[in-house]
Amino acid sequence: MRLKSIAIEGFRAFGRQATFDLDADVILLHGPNGVGKTSLLDAILWTLAGEIARFEDLGSPISLYAREGQARCELVLSHDSQDLTITRSAAGDETTVRVTTHEEVLDGASAEQALAHLLLPHLKDRAGAREALGKVLTRAVYLQQDLVRQFIEEDSAVDRFRLVSEVIGAGAVIELQAALERSRRAWAQSTNSFRKDEIEPAQARLAQLQDHLSRLSDGVIVESADARGAAVAIFDRAIAIVGQSRLGQDEPPLTPARLDRFLKALRSERERLSREATMTMGLLEQITDIAEPTSPLDDEARTLTGMEENLLRRMETADSRIAEEIAKLSQQRALAVAAADSADRAATLARLALQDLGATCPVCQQQHDIEATIHHLHMLIDAASSPFLAQPSSIDLSALNQARSDLQRELEQARAALRTIQDRQRDRDARRKLLEVRLADLGLAMDDDVSDRLRERDERARASLAALDHLIADAEQLSLAVLRLGEQQQRGALEEERTQLTAKLREAELRAESEDATHALAGGIIEGLRGASLSVTERQIRQIAPLFQRIYSRIDPHPTFRVTQIVAGMERGKGRLDVGVSDPDGDAKRHNASPLLSSSQLNSFAVSLFLAMNLALPTLKLGVTILDDPLQSLDSINLLGLVDVLRRFGAHRQIIISTHEERLLGLLQRKLRPVREGERLVTITFESWSREGPAYRVAGVDGGSAAPQIIAA
Repeated sequence: MRLKSIAIEGFRAFGRQATFDLDADVILLHGPNGVGKTSLLDAILWTLAGEIARFEDLGSPISLYAREGQARCELVLSHDSQDLTITRSAAGDETTVRVTTHEEVLDGASAEQALAHLLLPHLKDRAGAREALGKVLTRAVYLQQDLVRQFIEEDSAVDRFRLVSEVIGAGAVIELQAALERSRRAWAQSTNSFRKDEIEPAQARLAQLQDHLSRLSDGVIVESADARGAAVAIFDRAIAIVGQSRLGQDEPPLTPARLDRFLKALRSERERLSREATMTMGLLEQITDIAEPTSPLDDEARTLTGMEENLLRRMETADSRIAEEIAKLSQQRALAVAAADSADRAATLARLALQDLGATCPVCQQQHDIEATIHHLHMLIDAASSPFLAQPSSIDLSALNQARSDLQRELEQARAALRTIQDRQRDRDARRKLLEVRLADLGLAMDDDVSDRLRERDERARASLAALDHLIADAEQLSLAVLRLGEQQQRGALEEERTQLTAKLREAELRAESEDATHALAGGIIEGLRGASLSVTERQIRQIAPLFQRIYSRIDPHPTFRVTQIVAGMERGKGRLDVGVSDPDGDAKRHNASPLLSSSQLNSFAVSLFLAMNLALPTLKLGVTILDDPLQSLDSINLLGLVDVLRRFGAHRQIIISTHEERLLGLLQRKLRPVREGERLVTITFESWSREGPAYRVAGVDGGSAAPQIIAA
């Protein structure tokens, strides 16, 4: 199946209708970027697949300048010497498709299914056929320039395996495997839920019945009259011990429900008496320490208070002595300062007198002994320069301060001890008040006889507790006897229920065993399907691998990693297809190509795998290879190798290539020119673009002709 023509209107770059002749072995699209080359190729993809996945939700394919606000593409293919016309339209969010053959016209879902069946026959009546077809077309037919490496980088190994399996016809096996796995999980969940909701409760109930019946069979036969008499006797004992007002019942417990309430009332009364006995004992323990009006704490507090007062008096005395001593020292220092000042003045006058001293006094003009005067003046000067020695104190002031500090420390210690005693006194007084309140609650006063009355109360409470314990034990025995009496009456019903439940449980277990067997069978089938899908895919991969290697070798992108590897395998129950490169002169292990190759080399690797899949996948009935501007993905050396590969492709595929490079166009026209009769090459040159759409011209060359012919413009 190959392309013959396409008419495009209102789709992407095409505002008005344009018709292109595609009935050629090679179609070359040439022109600058942005004039409609990729829009033409996208129109072919959209017509076949109904979507352009790389746009996702980025917008509608309808041109902004569509005359009628809708996109319409009509693609004519040659199929078994007959024309097959696919017409796809989009208006708003609605898309319609029509497939016209020489036999019938199909619309809508039936047209989509028929188209998928024509291109990939094994997709007939398959759910998700259109999505599967779209993936096959974009991975093995139309290599989009912005998604060159999608198959090796974006698609996971599981996605690649699923795609190849889909193309070779094993997709139905994988789909069946997935459906069986879902069903198997649902069966397992259903079986587990059935066991949990039906079998386990039935088993638990059966165990209860068995235990119940075993206890019935081992128990003593109880007569109804014996149980009634015991109930009356126990009720009378309870009235005697507790009193009818506290018991809350006015007649013997002759029914199981009344007996249960009776036991609850007895246990409640026992808890009350137990609390009363515990409280009484607690009060007795406290009363010895608290009840006395005086205690050692008071004596100790008085002693500490006296000690505090004594220390305060001693500190006052110490403070007075320190003050007196400080005053004496101050007076002595004042006298010493005055004497030193007088000596300084005398020394000053002596120095002045020495300067003017003569045979007579310079003041009174009297005769004097000059040597004695000079000696006396020097004595005055020496006396001023000598340090003045104050009269020593008879008391050591530092000793007084140390004694006061010791008294202060003793006072603080006494006060701390006194505070502790006072806190304990307050605690004792608080507990005493609490004790008086609790005694008042019991109707007792804080007097000399309170201890005896508490002991009497405790003895009565403990006696009542002992009696109640015996009574409760007898009541529990009566309850057990009544229960056995009821069980004896229900024995027949329980045995009948056991018989029915055993039969029902056996039926449920057989059902669960059957579902387990089905689950195991499904697991075996799934493993078989996994093996079958892997085997079929591996067989096809073995055909793709050598072709992949030959194409990669001709493009020759890398001097070291020269060997391609494509391997199918199974991991965790899912098929995977791994691709990579290896160094034949090194470890020969498969390595991920992405971190090892440059961008251009990686593009060459991706293009090689694309061409190998395009040529080697057998079930795809569309014999077309579409490359959108490969020059943007490859360097010049790789491009020469690619052109050489495409020249060999010409015998097997209809080739459509777009480019914006004049040099590549010339190279393609030379290398891919038709040489035999019946061969044809068409060049569509896009010159410019306007709102109406691209302006273009078409030139065709037939095998054996000398020059290209202008077909349309």
